[in-house]
Amino acid sequence: MPEQHYKRKVFPNGLTLLTVPMSTAESITMSIFVKAGSRYEDKSINGLSHFLEHLHFKGTKNYPTAKKLSETVDSIGGEFNANTGKEHTQYFIRAASKHLPLVFEVLTDLVQNPLFDQKEMEREKGVIIEEINMYKDNPQIHVESLFEETLWADTSLGRDIAGTAEVIRSIKQKDIIDYRTKFYQPSNLIIAVSGNFSEKQLESLVNKYWTKLPRKKTPGFSAVGARLPGRQGSTSGGEPKLSVENKVTEQAHMIVGLSAYAYGDKKNYPLQILSTVLGGGMSSRMFLRIRERMGLAYYVATSINNYLDTGNFFVRAGLKVASASKALEIILEELRKVRDEGISKKELIKAKEYIKGKMALSTEDPHDRLEWYLSQEAFVGKIKTLEQVYKLVDEVSLEQINAVAHELIRNDKLTLALIGPFADKSIFEKRLKL
Repeated sequence: MPEQHYKRKVFPNGLTLLTVPMSTAESITMSIFVKAGSRYEDKSINGLSHFLEHLHFKGTKNYPTAKKLSETVDSIGGEFNANTGKEHTQYFIRAASKHLPLVFEVLTDLVQNPLFDQKEMEREKGVIIEEINMYKDNPQIHVESLFEETLWADTSLGRDIAGTAEVIRSIKQKDIIDYRTKFYQPSNLIIAVSGNFSEKQLESLVNKYWTKLPRKKTPGFSAVGARLPGRQGSTSGGEPKLSVENKVTEQAHMIVGLSAYAYGDKKNYPLQILSTVLGGGMSSRMFLRIRERMGLAYYVATSINNYLDTGNFFVRAGLKVASASKALEIILEELRKVRDEGISKKELIKAKEYIKGKMALSTEDPHDRLEWYLSQEAFVGKIKTLEQVYKLVDEVSLEQINAVAHELIRNDKLTLALIGPFADKSIFEKRLKL
């Protein structure tokens, strides 16, 4: 009997259990996934989701210190980590398959029974502030935050995940507990396990630790509302947005992007192909022209970000400072060209195979395969297997790609974020037109 791709079960209190069996694996990955991140925060507590993620590692009921927690996971050779996004917070452990009971118990204690010691809280504020400073000192990373802040100005989605030093210093223990009580509820959690494990043993552990907790509703977030695809207007029907951070750097870091689609939107498939043709890999249009032929950039690539109510598509480049305005000109020229002239049949076939190949490589490992199913469960609400997605990619037509290009590549969706030694931004303002 063939191995099932995945199983999902929702318990009466709203908790979701997602399992992704891989009988040939030697390891397991367990994740506790909270469907809340920085966009669920008020401005006065921006950064709290990420701060809370850190605090869970500072001691729990059964593992009262950070040292005890880390020693326990180290004693089985496991990997222990977490991450916070704009719409999620995730805690996970990777370990040898036989250690599932211990992994489950540690992660459960981490999420259910944190101590939130006042001294540890104050000490960790310093760590978070240094992390904020580190990201700001790394323009290659910081430019994406600047881009989304510019694209979705004055919204929770536009704010930085880590927050600001001022807000972090002001957060009180009560803020932490109130936020956690709101969002860390079974109905807002997914427990996900992949690899080689006993499903019977896993369900027994879930029943022991989780099913007796009550069902509670959790709040939503404010939708961004503006600059979404599908709004009326011509290619010149609105003004582009621009942010230039004047900073002494050896290299300029630029993002030229457009508002795009939410998770689950079928137009993401033609957009993926469009993105691949423009900046996916070393034989893409942008890479060949900007880096290989003209030598303007060290890196140039395209990316897509999806959120629950919107998304974005962007070109990212690390450039010679003196070449930044020329590079902007060429990026806009390539965007106009793909919108007005489309892509070739040969490019379509190659991009489809590129996308499918990258997907195959990204799901070889139990941890990566779990992420594949988990993100769909959390954000789309309907899971597709790799084979189903391959079919959807193969079905994309040149007409669909052209329609997406015309819908997105417009001035009223255009945003530029740039970090480098640029005291005068007018040269970029003049060029920022599609």
